[in-house]
Amino acid sequence: MKWVCKFIKDKNSNNEISKSDFYVEFYLYLIKKLYNLYKKNPNESLTHGIPSFDSVKKSYDTIIGLSKEKKKRIINESLAKRENEFEKSIFSTYKATSYFINLTKDKLEFVDHNNKLKDIGEKLVSYRSNDFKLSKKEREVLFSSIIKSDFHFFLSLSLLQKVQKKVKNLSIDEIHFEFLVEKFGIRHFRYTEASNEKNYSKVREHWIKDLDFLDKNFNVKKAFLDIIFNEGFEESYKKVKKLVDDYYKEKIVLKSKFQEKIDFFIDIYETTPKNELDFLSLQDIADQMKLGKKSFQNFISEFYESEKNKYNIFFNNVVQAISGKNQYFIRNRPVVNIRIKELNK
Repeated sequence: MKWVCKFIKDKNSNNEISKSDFYVEFYLYLIKKLYNLYKKNPNESLTHGIPSFDSVKKSYDTIIGLSKEKKKRIINESLAKRENEFEKSIFSTYKATSYFINLTKDKLEFVDHNNKLKDIGEKLVSYRSNDFKLSKKEREVLFSSIIKSDFHFFLSLSLLQKVQKKVKNLSIDEIHFEFLVEKFGIRHFRYTEASNEKNYSKVREHWIKDLDFLDKNFNVKKAFLDIIFNEGFEESYKKVKKLVDDYYKEKIVLKSKFQEKIDFFIDIYETTPKNELDFLSLQDIADQMKLGKKSFQNFISEFYESEKNKYNIFFNNVVQAISGKNQYFIRNRPVVNIRIKELNK
C-alpha cells in the first residue's frame, strides 16, 4: 500500500499518468523496485503477497529496457496467453501489483478514483520508510484505515488467534468464516468474491503479524486499543470481543472434540485393511472407536455432512448374510461399508 502511495507521490502527483496507463506504469515501477530490493538484500524477507525474486527477475529480464509500446504489448499478450514461463511470471506479478492498487484505492481508501492521494495517503508517505518493516507511525496509520473499512472482520480474526492457540486441531479460516456467518449473518467476505475468501483471510492474518497487533498472550496491544477507542470504536470492540468469547464457549470447544473424533476415525480408516474395492466396514470402525450403535450413528451422520466437501465419501450396503454386521443410515439410506478419498488427490 505504501508503495502505491509513494508511486503516486513521486510519479503522478499532478496526474501525469493517464488512468488507462496507471496499472501498467505502477507495474513497471514495482518490478524495478522489487528487483533492486532483492538484489541488494538477498537475505531479507518481504511480506505476504509480494512476488518471489524468481518471478520478478523473469518479468524484469523480459520487459525492462524495451520501448514503452513493446512493454505494453508484451504485458497484454502475457496476460491473455499465459503459455510459457515468462508470460506466467508477468501474469502473476501483474496480478499482485493490481491487487495492491485495488487494496489501496477501494478497500483502505488511501487513494481516490482519480489516482490522487487522499489526506491519509499523504500522511502515510510523509513518514520515513523501511521497505522491509513498518515503522510505528506507519503501523498506526494503516491500522486506523483498516478498522474504518474492515473492523469486524479484522478484529474478530485477531481475537480468534487466541482460540487457535488453545485448539490446534481446527482451521482458523473455517472458525472465522463460521463465526461471521453465525454472529453477523455474513456469508462472504466484503471486498472479495466467495472464491477468494481464504486468500483475503490470509491477507488479514499477515496484517496482524506485520502490524505487531497482538501481545504474547494474543491480546490486542494497548497502543492499538487506544486507537480503537480514540476512533470511536470502543463499543464495537466490546461487542465483538464478547461475541468471540461466547462463540468459543458455545461452539469451539465442542467443535474441537468432534474434530478429535474425525481425526481418530480417519486414522483408523487409513491404517485398517480394506476389501478389494477399498471399502471398510463401518462396524469395524465403530468397534475400534469404542462407540455404541447410537453414538456411532450420530457421529457418522455428522461426519458425512461436515466433511462431504473435503472428501469423496462412498457407502455401500453389501454385506454377507452370515457376517451380522450392523447397518447404519446416511440420509435415511442404509449403509454398511465406507470408502473415503480426499478431494483433489
